[in-house]
Amino acid sequence: MNAPSTKRSIEIEQDNVTPLRKPELSTPAPQASAPKKWLIGVLILFVAIAAGAFFLMRSKKTEQAAAAATKAAEVAATKPDAPIDVTTATAISRSLPRTVEVVGTLAGDEEVIVSAQIAGEISQLNVDFGSYVQQGQILAQIDRRDAQLKLEQSELALKQTMARLGMKEGVKFDPTQTADVQQVKAQLDWTKTDLDRATKLVEAGDVPRSVYDQALTQKNLAQARYQAALDAINQQVALVEQQRAAINLSRKNLGDTVVRSPITGAVKEKVQSRGAFVPVGGKLLTLVRLNPLRLRADIPESAAAAVRVGQTITLVTEAYPDRTFTGRVARIGASLNEQTRALTVEATVANPSNQLRPGMFAKSQLVTNRNGSAVMIPSKAIYNIAGLNKVYVIVNGKAVERFVKPGITDGDLVEIVDGVKDGESIATSNTDKLQNGSPVTGK
Repeated sequence: MNAPSTKRSIEIEQDNVTPLRKPELSTPAPQASAPKKWLIGVLILFVAIAAGAFFLMRSKKTEQAAAAATKAAEVAATKPDAPIDVTTATAISRSLPRTVEVVGTLAGDEEVIVSAQIAGEISQLNVDFGSYVQQGQILAQIDRRDAQLKLEQSELALKQTMARLGMKEGVKFDPTQTADVQQVKAQLDWTKTDLDRATKLVEAGDVPRSVYDQALTQKNLAQARYQAALDAINQQVALVEQQRAAINLSRKNLGDTVVRSPITGAVKEKVQSRGAFVPVGGKLLTLVRLNPLRLRADIPESAAAAVRVGQTITLVTEAYPDRTFTGRVARIGASLNEQTRALTVEATVANPSNQLRPGMFAKSQLVTNRNGSAVMIPSKAIYNIAGLNKVYVIVNGKAVERFVKPGITDGDLVEIVDGVKDGESIATSNTDKLQNGSPVTGK
């Protein structure tokens, strides 16, 4: 009974065993039969015809769409656009001062270093840092005792010399009238008389020639003594003049002990104090004049030709932002700065109340032409796009695009340097909806 089962299991195991095959030599694949090739060709042809039909239909639809779009564009072109409602303003020409914006620094009109004119101890110092002073005001006092003694010494020396000469103050002095000169003058006169007498005797033959020669020699010696005496007196007269000059110098030194202010201004710097000894030329104070002030500013090269002496300049400082000060060009530089290509000018700025101070930074406007003319339009008429400024000028009911160059702003009006003429009508609203040639309506 178990024999068949065993046989069946052996058969199953034999079926599950894969028989080993011998390697075969590679042979070319058998080619398809002729009916199969014909069927593939027909299929390819059908696909090609279907694709061509598809692309042909798509091309016709594209051409029809393009034709429809062209026709719509032609219809749209022949149909007039609806006018855009705008408001307009007329470009006007008005007087507008021409100015140049510059920056500068305020400086004192004058700055003086006050020094000691005579050596000595400072006995008084009447001002301090920041003090306001007037011209001629006494600033300091240097001890005057030495100067006073030197003056008295010079005066005594003069009196002594004048007494020796017999000079009197206020009386014209004649050197030939002094005692020394009169004495030698008498001797000279006697020798002249003696010479005349000897001359006559020699001519008459009453005396020998030696008598005449002796008289001539005596006369020449007397003449020399007279001239020497006269020169000595003139030398004493010159000494008198020298002593008078020394007295004047002593008086000046005495006056220099009082230090006075050379200008009206303020004390910028105080160097010495009371009790200090100062040499001749020793620095005491530094003064600066506050009224008027000088504004030194650099003018661009483009505006250098328009600058003239006497032109008005307005300035504003950070210390007084709500106040405007006025000055006038007083001095113009001889040449431009080679580095900045700017022309330096100096303006005189009145400062009666001393509100402005040297060293302040000032923003200024130089009026180069007070009666300049400009074409002005409302600022809202300018339409800015991509950094370009343009306006729309209304010509025959259409908007004409113009690129413009704005200039000075005056309230709600803007100067147009280039692009618009006086009297032209400018669109001031709906400018963002306008294009070149757009029809417009409105006022």
